[in-house]
Amino acid sequence: MNFNLSIKEYVNFLFINEKNKLISKEIKFEKSLNPEITIIMLVYNQAHCLHKCLRSIQNQSLKDIEIIIVDDCSLDNSTELIKEYQIEDPRIILIQHHTNEGRIKARSDGIKKANGKYITLIDGDDAFIHKDILKNSLFVAKKANLDVIEFKGFEFKMGNFTRLIKYYPRINLKYIIHQPELRTKFIFMNEKFPSDFVNRAIWGKLIKKKLFNKILSDIGVEYTEDFINFAEDTLMVFSLLHLANSYYLLNEIGYLYFQGPKEKGFPFLKNKICKINYKIKNFDSFKFLKFLIEKNIHNELEEKMIYNELMAINYNYYFNNFKLEETHYQIMFYIFDKALEFNYLNNEQKSDIINLKNATIKIKKGIKI
Repeated sequence: MNFNLSIKEYVNFLFINEKNKLISKEIKFEKSLNPEITIIMLVYNQAHCLHKCLRSIQNQSLKDIEIIIVDDCSLDNSTELIKEYQIEDPRIILIQHHTNEGRIKARSDGIKKANGKYITLIDGDDAFIHKDILKNSLFVAKKANLDVIEFKGFEFKMGNFTRLIKYYPRINLKYIIHQPELRTKFIFMNEKFPSDFVNRAIWGKLIKKKLFNKILSDIGVEYTEDFINFAEDTLMVFSLLHLANSYYLLNEIGYLYFQGPKEKGFPFLKNKICKINYKIKNFDSFKFLKFLIEKNIHNELEEKMIYNELMAINYNYYFNNFKLEETHYQIMFYIFDKALEFNYLNNEQKSDIINLKNATIKIKKGIKI
């Protein structure tokens, strides 16, 4: 198992996929009733980059896979291209939405259709960057009977490779996953307990189908007309972290995240919120912050982590796109007050929190700011 490739090898693999080629002309695709892995691919108006993504899947050394593509009512010729691929590859299953439902609903529909023992998710404008990433991840997952394997990724931005950008502040893993036995398993498998949880995206992970079923049950499968516009997959990841019994960080790069005005064109601007008891709101950023604060944070590093998390929330998305309830404001004010008690924050940082609290009070009163 080759876990460490050179940049040239990653670039060569990407080049093959972008040129709409298979690694070998002798590759044969056969449908399996009980595939090892189901790959769920989300597509919306991405005909310009479908070849790259699909070829990176077909060029995987692991062939015992199922490919479920959820087309969220594309307006370009994405659907026609997918159907062309279905002719050559019987492993491809197409789910078509007749209205744009958003990523949460699209992912849920793909998960419910999946037959694989494990599931991994990919966006239609991204790609796998390592031909053995699924084979290697599956090997480790089965050997230790793991719920979740997470592998690393590159970001492709402005024509260059970079390591996956940490879009969110570093979060200490032990404050998110609270199963008492999980930390011991991490120490045993990784030798050294990982100090932070970096990737809150749902992609770049191999997850047991049984666990995904629990996630859907946890967040609900019916939807309101309320929407969330920002980091919708983080909600699913929070649920994952509460439900997983074993989670392993694989020291291997396997995912390529395309970022840029031309590459990243997902217009899933609205993602419907599950409505069963509004369970999904239990994992929104406000309640997540409250959860962290209630863990009795009491040192400089951890308090600054909370401050960074607080200031990173894009409140405009919530105020403009959520029908905020009174409980949400109560939680926000609780967070502001507790944050102001942090001993290690400087006056400028505390002023930031006070200004944010005052702005929130005005919005609550219906005053435009």
